[in-house]
Amino acid sequence: MDSCYERFRRLNPPMFDGGADYLAAETWIREIEEMFDALQFSEDVKIRLAIPMLKGNAKFWWTAMKATFEGDDEQLTWNEFKDIFYDQYFPKSVRLSKENEFLSLRQSENMTVLEYANKFNELGRFCPRLMEDDQSKANRFEQGLRYGIRSRLSVLIFNSYRNVLDRALKVEAELIRSERERGGQKKPRISGNQIKQPRDYEGPSNKKRFEACYYCDKFHAGPCLKKAGACFICGQPGHMARDCLNRKENDSGPARPADQRQKGGARVFALTQQDTSACDEVVAGMIPINTIDAYVLFDSGSTHSFISSKFSTSLNRIPDKLDEPLYVATPLKKTVVVDSVFKNRIIQIGDRELIADLIQLDIHDFDVILGMNWLSEYHACWGENPSHSSSEALD
Repeated sequence: MDSCYERFRRLNPPMFDGGADYLAAETWIREIEEMFDALQFSEDVKIRLAIPMLKGNAKFWWTAMKATFEGDDEQLTWNEFKDIFYDQYFPKSVRLSKENEFLSLRQSENMTVLEYANKFNELGRFCPRLMEDDQSKANRFEQGLRYGIRSRLSVLIFNSYRNVLDRALKVEAELIRSERERGGQKKPRISGNQIKQPRDYEGPSNKKRFEACYYCDKFHAGPCLKKAGACFICGQPGHMARDCLNRKENDSGPARPADQRQKGGARVFALTQQDTSACDEVVAGMIPINTIDAYVLFDSGSTHSFISSKFSTSLNRIPDKLDEPLYVATPLKKTVVVDSVFKNRIIQIGDRELIADLIQLDIHDFDVILGMNWLSEYHACWGENPSHSSSEALD
């Protein structure tokens, strides 16, 4: 026993004073066990080596606890000691809380893949059953990646955590490289109090370059309604927005878009990046939809707001049925009938949480299209300067 103790002491084992820090208790046990494993100690000496490392309140606690064993403490195993220790200093309620924190972990917009991986492994120790299975660990890690990276991995199957981490790092590096090759021209990102759109914006296809509308000098998708003398709300000629019957119908409704004017017909100008080539400008950017990053097109030429069928699966929600089918006129001069809507989806712009009802539609290059009904509801517009304070543009 003396030789075991000397070998143990040479590793400079940590002391534990019984403070209120739950993680300090878990860390102490973990570090002690790592030393036991390194020295290959048998079970019968572990408790006798660990007890002298208790000091202060922890030492008083163990002295009182020994009195309850009535001489049976010599038969106590290391695992039994850990259970008693955790009940006192790292209770089950705290362990469950840390486990839930791990299961809800997501890579934030400002977090690199490596930073996310470090946090993943730090919290993963509180969910050992999942972490011990490499396939489950890989799946959990992949699901927590932000959408821009996860969507590029969705067609692959990973059998190990190492593989999914390596591929995620490569995707991240490729995204950074692509942004640099575009000369710093990124997809416009909506954050803080600014809605920013480059004056001369190159789309994700890296082929088309768009400029501000030559007629009104504003940013909008589809034909210029001002040039056509058409209403900014319904898109029809013959009247102005202030006299639009559709606006009057909306004004009598609730403060938020309740059913996206689901009865009758609708129009969408752009379903793909190629469709926008006929437009003078698009306003698009990465913004969170229910906390999930989405590539969003702000389309004043669309009467309604839409969500792509593929992206809608990320919401983990079952859509509601529209009261009546909606007939949507597409850029291909075809009419598509849709009948599903995701209600009350949260659009995060800066520190504002705005609500939208998103109609499910087959969109290929955008995750979400916010149409004129949503833009007019929140008084969003794009003036000569494509940066607006969110409090001004969306109040």
